Amino acid sequence: MARNSQVKLALLMTLFMVLSIALAPASIWNDGSDEQSDQQGSPDIDDDGDGVVDSEDAFPLNSTEQYDTDGDGVGDNTDTDDDGDGWSDVDEIACGTQANISSSSPSDIDMDGECDALDPDDDGDGWFDVDEIACGSDPLNSSDIPLDSDADDICDLVDNDDDGDGVNDDDDAFPLDSNRSAVAPVPETSNASLYATIDTGIMLGTEEEGSIAYKGVPYVAPPIGELRWRPPVAAAAWTGVFNADSYPPFCPQPDNNLGEVGGVEDCLYLNVWTPADRGVNESLPVMVFLHGGGNFLGSSTSPLNGTLENTNSTPTYEGQRLSAHGRVVVVTLNYRLGVLGFLTHPGLIDEEGYSGNYGLMDQIEALKWVQRNIAAVGGDSERVMLFGQSGGGRDVCLLVTSPKAAGLFSRAAMHSIPCGNQPYSQAVTTRNALLAEMSCQTDGATSTELTAAEQVACMRGKDAIGLVSAVSAQPLGLASGAFRPTIDGNIITGIARSLFASGDYNHMPMIIGTNGLEYAHRWTDITAAQYPGYINATFGSDAAAVLAQYPINRSDFAGDGSKAYSTVMSDKNAVCPTRSLAASIAASQADDLFYYRFHQVLSTTDRKGDGAYHTTELLYLFQHMSGDAFSATDDERFTEAAMLEYWTSFAATGVPSGDGLATWLNHDATDEYYLSINSTLELLQRAKESDCEFWNGL
Repeated sequence: MARNSQVKLALLMTLFMVLSIALAPASIWNDGSDEQSDQQGSPDIDDDGDGVVDSEDAFPLNSTEQYDTDGDGVGDNTDTDDDGDGWSDVDEIACGTQANISSSSPSDIDMDGECDALDPDDDGDGWFDVDEIACGSDPLNSSDIPLDSDADDICDLVDNDDDGDGVNDDDDAFPLDSNRSAVAPVPETSNASLYATIDTGIMLGTEEEGSIAYKGVPYVAPPIGELRWRPPVAAAAWTGVFNADSYPPFCPQPDNNLGEVGGVEDCLYLNVWTPADRGVNESLPVMVFLHGGGNFLGSSTSPLNGTLENTNSTPTYEGQRLSAHGRVVVVTLNYRLGVLGFLTHPGLIDEEGYSGNYGLMDQIEALKWVQRNIAAVGGDSERVMLFGQSGGGRDVCLLVTSPKAAGLFSRAAMHSIPCGNQPYSQAVTTRNALLAEMSCQTDGATSTELTAAEQVACMRGKDAIGLVSAVSAQPLGLASGAFRPTIDGNIITGIARSLFASGDYNHMPMIIGTNGLEYAHRWTDITAAQYPGYINATFGSDAAAVLAQYPINRSDFAGDGSKAYSTVMSDKNAVCPTRSLAASIAASQADDLFYYRFHQVLSTTDRKGDGAYHTTELLYLFQHMSGDAFSATDDERFTEAAMLEYWTSFAATGVPSGDGLATWLNHDATDEYYLSINSTLELLQRAKESDCEFWNGL
C-alpha cells in the first residue's frame, strides 16, 4: 500500500513539472540571442553568445561588448579611454603605458597633453630636451634653462658667438657684449698718452674737452648665469688693445615712471677721465662717484632729462670737465640694482655664508680696481675720494662703516641722503612676495614648499627683466627700493647710526649735506587751501603738531602750499636725519667733518621745481654750467666754480677750500658750522635747528 502511494506521488510531481514547462513564457528559455543553446532546453550562462559568461560580462545581452574597465557605462570596445585616466588608449599605447590600468598613466611634466616619451620639450620651457642635455641644463625642470645671451636659440655653451655680434667668442674681448666686440683693429693714433696699461690689458682712450676718457672698462666679470647673486669675480684679461670709447649698458631696472624696464645684467663697467695735459710723473687725486636712484634705478650714464624737463640725454655724470677743470682723475661706475643687487635668501647664505648687498660688493671691487690700476692713468691711490648722491650717498655712508672697504678710500662725501639700511624683516617680506610672484616658492604640481636651493635655482632661471619688473620688486614710498642694503655680517655689520655713535667705522675726513628743498620737484601744484589736507593725510594724529611747526603763513612759505609741503617732507626724510648723522660723526672722530646746505636754484625754465631740489647740485659739480646743456647765469657759473674748488681741494688734501672763497670750517658739536652754497657763500651755524628739534621730539 505504501509503495503504491509513493509511486502515485512521483507521477504527480512529474506531471506538475511538465505542465509548468508547457505553460512557462518562452523568454525564460529563449532570449533570441543564442538560438542553438536556447533550443536545448537548459538555462543559458552566456545569453549574448559572445564567449563571456553572463556573470563576468558587463553587457550580457550585447555581444559586441564584454567589459567596462572604468565603470562609465561605455564598453571598452567603444570607449576611447578604457581606464578613465584621461589619456586615450591610442596615446597610452604610444607612450608605453597600460591602457586598461588607471594607475598606469603617461608622465607629462609640463602638462601639455603630450607625454614625455613623445614630447620633444618635456618641461615646456621652450628648449628641446636634446638641446638642454647638450647645454647642461635639466630637461625636466622648467626653471633650469640654458643661458642664451643673444637669444638666437643656441645656448652659450654651444654657441661660438654668444653675443651675436658676428665675432667668434675666441676672438672677442667681450663675448657677452654685442656693442663692444673685438679688441682689434683699433683706430691708429700717434698719441701715446691715449694708451694705458692696466692689469687686464692695454686700453685706448679718446680725447674729450681737455681730458682723456676710458669708457666701458670691465672691472669684474659679467654677473650672469650662475654668477647671478654671487660675489663679483675677476674680469678676464684680453689680448691686443681694448678700444675704450663707448659707455657701457646700464643694469636692469624699471624706468623713472615705473613702466617700461630695460638694461642688461652684463653691466659692470666703469668710466675714467684724466686730464689730457697731466705730466708723465704727475699723481693726481681721484674722485670715485656712486650714482643715485635709490639702489633700484640709475647708472653711470643717467641723463640730464632725469633732473630737467627736457629731452637732453647728455649723461649727468660725464667727468671730462670735472677732470680737466679740477685736475683730478674721475671714475664713475655701474653696480647691480634692486632685486639683482640686494636679494637676501637662505639658499644664497648656504652658498657663500652671507647674502644680499651684491651692489655694495660691486662698488668695493671697483674701489679695488682703482687701487690696482689708477696709477696707469695718472691717479694717486692714496688720495681716493668716494662720493655719491641719494642712494649712492647712502652707499658711501655704508661703505664708511664697512670693514671690507677699509683702506680703499681716504675721503668721503655724502650728498642728500640719511645713512641707513633696510630692516631684515622687510627684506624677508619682500623676498617672499617676489618668490611667490615668480612661482619659485612652492612646487606647482604638489604645492609643497621648494627647498632653499631649489628656490635659488628657480630664481636664477628667471629673466632679469621679469625680475625687476615684478610688482613686488617695485619701490616702497619716496624712492625707497623694495630691495636695499641689509645687515649681512659681511659688508654691513650693524646699524649705521649705532656704528657712527660708537666710533666703530673707518675714520676719515668727510663732507655731508643736503639741498635746500630736496622735494621741490615732487610737489609743484599744492594750493594754500589744500596744504592742511596733505598734512592730515600724511601725518594723521601728528598733523596738528606739524601744522603748528610749519604753518602756511610762515615767512619762508609765503602762502605757497607746494613749498610748505615740500619743506615738511624734505626736512623729515632728508635734512634733519642728515643733520643728526653729522652730529654723530662729529662727536665720534677726530677727523674733520664739513657740513653743507646747497641753495642755488636753477635759472633754466627746464627746471622741475622752484627750489634747490634733489640732484641739482651735481649739475654744478660736474660742470654742466660751462657745457652745452645750459645758458647759465653769472651766479650759476660762480656756484659751479666754487663747488669745483671745494670738492677737488677736498679730494687733494682732505680740506675743502679755494682762493677768494668763504672759509669752510669743521662742523663740531659746539659751533655746528655749515656752508650755505649759492652765489653768496656763507658760513652759518646750526642748520634748521628749530625744525629739526621738532622732528627729533615728535
